[in-house]
Amino acid sequence: MRSIATTRPPIMPIAVVLASLALLAAWSSAHAAGPDQPPPAQASAASPAAPALTIGPVVIAAVDLVVVTAMVALGFDVRLVLLIGAVPLFLAHGGMAAMLERMVAEMTSKATVVPIGSAVGFAFVLRTTGCDRHLVELLLIPIRRARALLVPGGIAAGYVINTTIVSQAGTASVLGPILLPLLRAGGFGPAQAGAVLLLGASMGGELFNPGAVEMRKLAALTGLPGPELIRQSAGLNLAACSTALLTFWLLSLRRGPANADERDAGSEKAGDADGPFRINLFKAIVPVIPLAILMGDPLLGPMSPLRGLEGPIRILAAMLIGIIAAGLASPAAIRGLAPSFFEGAGYAYYHVISLIVAASTFAEGVRLSGLIAVVIRHIARWPDLALAAGMAGPWALAVISGTGIAPAVAVMEFFVPAAGSMGLDPVKLGTVSALGAHFGRTMSPAAAVVMVCATLSHARPAALIRQVAPPLFAGGAVLLAAAIFRLL
Repeated sequence: MRSIATTRPPIMPIAVVLASLALLAAWSSAHAAGPDQPPPAQASAASPAAPALTIGPVVIAAVDLVVVTAMVALGFDVRLVLLIGAVPLFLAHGGMAAMLERMVAEMTSKATVVPIGSAVGFAFVLRTTGCDRHLVELLLIPIRRARALLVPGGIAAGYVINTTIVSQAGTASVLGPILLPLLRAGGFGPAQAGAVLLLGASMGGELFNPGAVEMRKLAALTGLPGPELIRQSAGLNLAACSTALLTFWLLSLRRGPANADERDAGSEKAGDADGPFRINLFKAIVPVIPLAILMGDPLLGPMSPLRGLEGPIRILAAMLIGIIAAGLASPAAIRGLAPSFFEGAGYAYYHVISLIVAASTFAEGVRLSGLIAVVIRHIARWPDLALAAGMAGPWALAVISGTGIAPAVAVMEFFVPAAGSMGLDPVKLGTVSALGAHFGRTMSPAAAVVMVCATLSHARPAALIRQVAPPLFAGGAVLLAAAIFRLL
C-alpha cells in the first residue's frame, strides 16, 4: 500500500490549478449569461425551479466540485466527502435546514429504499437457499460442452446473473468459484480468467433489473415505469456490452493460451471435489421469477399477480413472490428466509442507499447554486457534447471512487431533467450515464468487484484492469456513437 501511495500524482497542486481554472470559468460563464439573458430551461416536474443566478454560489459550487473530486481521489469515503461538500452549497442558498430536509426525503424515499432493499434482500435469500448456485450451473452447461464458448459464455453468464443479483461483487462471488476453474482448465491464465469474470459481473447486466439503483433514479426523474425504461435502454446497453465482449474475445484469441508455467501455477481442475453437481431446474428458475413477472406484467393483463399494484410496491411484491418460490424449492431453509431478506435489505441501505442519499444531496446543492444552469445554457446548442459529458463524467468519477452508484445518480440529477431543453431523450442520456459509471467501476482499482475477481483468480487488480480497459473503451465508443447518431 505504501508504494501505491507514493506513485499517486500530486493531488493538492492539481486541485489548486483546477480550482483556479474553475473560478475563472465560473466567473466568465456567469457574466456571459448576464442578467438580461432569459432564464435556463424550465425544470422538470421531478426538479424544483432553479434559483436566480448569482456569481457567488456559482463560484462556490465550481471550487467545491474540484475539492470533492480531489478528496475522493485521495481515498476518502465517498459518502463523507459528498455530504461535507454539500454543506457550503446549502449554506450559500437556503441554509442547513434545506440540506437536512433533502437528506430526510432521500433516506425515507419509497422510490429507492423499497425496490433496492427488496432486490438485494431477494439476492440474499437466493444465497441462503442455494438457488443462485443452481442458476450458475445451468448457465455453464454449454461452456462445459463447448470450450470455444469459454470467453463469450463466461461473460454472458455473469451478465445474466447480474440481472438477478443486483450486486457486482455478489455476482462474482457466486460465479467465480465455478467459472474460474473451467477457464483455467481451458488454458487461460489468472489475469485472463479473472478479467472474464470481471467483465461479466460488472459491465451492465444489472440495468435490466427494474430494482437496480440507476433504473429507480431514472424512473423517478422521468416518471416512466421500470419495464418501459428497460425496453428503451436495452438497445444501447446490449450494443455497448456486446462490443466489449466481442473485443475482449478477439483480443484473447490474439493473445492465445497461457504458457504451461502460468497454467500450472494455481490451476485447478474443473469440477466439484464432492462429485458432479446435480442441478435442480426449479431452483435454477427461481432467481428469474421476479424479473419474468415484472417484464411480463403488461402482457398478462388481468391475469397478472401484480394487478392493482403501482410503483415500488410492484417490485416488492414480485420479490416476495420470488422468495415464496425459493422457500418452496428449499423447504429446509424456510426458517432463514425472513432473516436473510432483511439482512440483505440492511446491506442495501448501508452500501447502496447511503450512497444515493449523499449523492442526491450533493447534486441538489450544486443545482441550487446555479452552476448546472450555467453549464446547460452553454452546452444546450451542442447536445452531442452533453452526451459525451454524461458518459465521461461518471466514468472518470467511478474509476476514482470505485463505485458506479454515486457518479451515475449525481450526473443523472444534473442532466436528465434538462435533457428536453437540449433536444435529448432523457432515457438515452440516463442510460449513457449509467453505463459510463458501470464501465468506469469495472476498471477501477478501488472497486469491490475488482478486488473480489482478483482474489478469486489469484491475479493482481492492475493485471485485470489492463485486460478489461481496451474492451470497455471500445464499448464506450460504440455507446456514444449510437446515442449521438440515434442508431438505437
